[in-house]
Amino acid sequence: MSSADRLVDTAQIVSEFGTSKPRISDWSNNPDSGFPAVAHTEGRKRFWRHDEVAAFFAQRAPKKRALPAAVLEADQDELLTKREVAQLLGYTRTSTIDGYFRDRPGYFPKPDEDVDGPMWRRGTIVAWVASRPGKGRRSSAPAAERPEVSADGDPDELLGTAEVAALLGYGSPASFSSALYQGRIPELPEPDAQVKEEGSRGPGRKKWRRATVVAVARKRGVLPPADQDENEDLVGAAEAARILGYGSADSFISALGHGLLPDLEQPDGYEYRRGSGGRPRQQRWKRSRLEDLASRRSSPS
Repeated sequence: MSSADRLVDTAQIVSEFGTSKPRISDWSNNPDSGFPAVAHTEGRKRFWRHDEVAAFFAQRAPKKRALPAAVLEADQDELLTKREVAQLLGYTRTSTIDGYFRDRPGYFPKPDEDVDGPMWRRGTIVAWVASRPGKGRRSSAPAAERPEVSADGDPDELLGTAEVAALLGYGSPASFSSALYQGRIPELPEPDAQVKEEGSRGPGRKKWRRATVVAVARKRGVLPPADQDENEDLVGAAEAARILGYGSADSFISALGHGLLPDLEQPDGYEYRRGSGGRPRQQRWKRSRLEDLASRRSSPS
C-alpha cells in the first residue's frame, strides 16, 4: 500500500508524529488549522490519509521554545500548579499536559509533589524544556540513592539537603525541598548556615547542624526519643487491638477516639510516610505498656 493510500487513526498519528490526542481533536475541529479532513470513519473512529497528515507536520517547522530570562532567574524550587506550568510553557489549556501523560508515557516529567494536586518545581520544568525530546519516549534518569546518614555523628557537622532528607525520612532531596518550601516542616528552623561554593550564583546552599536535624527527627517520630531504647518494641493499631482483645484496628481506634482508653491517648511514637510533611500515618505504642493495660483490664476488680 502506498503512502497515498494508507490511512491512519488518532493513535497512529500520536505515535508517529509525537503529538497528543487533544491537539489532533483541536486541529481537526478547527477549519483554519490546515489539518487534513477526515478520509474515512468506522463508527466513532476517524481515519486520515497518511500522506496528508505527513505534509501537515512537515509544514510545522519545529520551534524550540526559549523561556524568558525572568523564568530562568526565578526560584527554581518554587512549586507550580498544572495551570501555572501550562502558562509557563505557553499552552492555552492544561489538557495538553494531560495528553502527554495519557498518550506519551515518560515524555513529560512526573510531579514533584502530588498532595492537593500535581505540582512541579520550576527547575524541573526548566530542565525539561532545555532537554526536551522530540518524537518518541523520554527516558528518565535513574533517581539518586539517598545517602546513609547516622544520627550519632558530630552534632555540629553541617548537613546539606540530601543528608537532612535522609534523616527526616524523605524519599529524595527534591521531595524534602518541596515540603520545606510549602511550610510543611514547621519543626525545622532556619538553616544554621548557608554555604556558597566558589563560582556559584545565589545565596548559597542551606545547611543544618546534625544536632538540629536529629532533634527534629525525634520530635516528628522518625527517630525514637533520646531516652527511649531503640530496640523497644513499638506496635501499631492492629497489634494493639489484638493485645487488648479488640476485633480489629478500626474498633480499637474507635474506642480510643471515644475516650474509652484514656491510658493510651498519648502514643509512644509515630510512623511517618516518607515526605509526609509531618502528618503521622500511624500511632504506635510500647508493647509492654499495652500488655500491662491488658493484664489490668482482665484482672477482677
